[in-house]
Amino acid sequence: MTDKKKTVIPIGPYHPLQEEPEFFKLYVDGEKVTGLDIEIGYNHRGIEKLSESKHFDQVAFLVERICGICSTSHPFAYVQAVEDIA
Repeated sequence: MTDKKKTVIPIGPYHPLQEEPEFFKLYVDGEKVTGLDIEIGYNHRGIEKLSESKHFDQVAFLVERICGICSTSHPFAYVQAVEDIA
């Protein structure tokens, strides 16, 4: 009979298979995952604070940099919000 070994497997925060930076800590007992810790928030770039000092029509170019894989949806959402306010 083999003795099962408890292992902790860290994945991230930057990994080629992840689209965004996230940190996963897998707790494994043999071949069974028994627990998981997730840490997110590695993308904070202070964009909200930067946008406070910009004119409203300059912020659309700034919000393109929120996310690397959805650089079109954030500016569209921002522009739609500005149009709804006006």
